[in-house]
Amino acid sequence: MATESMVIDRIDRRILELLSTEGRLSWRELGERVHLSATAVGDRVRRLERAGVVTGYRATIEPRAIGRDLRAVVEVHLRPEIVPEDFEAALADQPGVAYAAYVTGAEDYAVLIDCVGAEGLDTFTRWCKAHGAASTVSRVVLRRVIG
Repeated sequence: MATESMVIDRIDRRILELLSTEGRLSWRELGERVHLSATAVGDRVRRLERAGVVTGYRATIEPRAIGRDLRAVVEVHLRPEIVPEDFEAALADQPGVAYAAYVTGAEDYAVLIDCVGAEGLDTFTRWCKAHGAASTVSRVVLRRVIG
């Protein structure tokens, strides 16, 4: 949540673009890319952090490097008696879940999962059904196009 009102200019937008793809850039490197000093870019980054625009930094792991060779999008439709928050809390502890969203449409959730082969996908869909899913629809990701 933003703690201060701010205007984001074109330099801030470029800083945000660079941080979103290369979050480990030093302020010196970041400054060189946006034509500012390390001190000036550091001040901007801290301001963006204080305002809640930048909410954190994380490492992105290549799933195949840790043995997860299959990526799938699993759509989950919950049984009517299931409390969504209970399913969400249980889902948060599932290994391999890269992203999950509560969505509109016929299904309730879209879950991006990285797993070990078809067996891993089968294990995950069985887990979903044991934790309240009336049905699941799985789509194996053949290749990433963007992102």
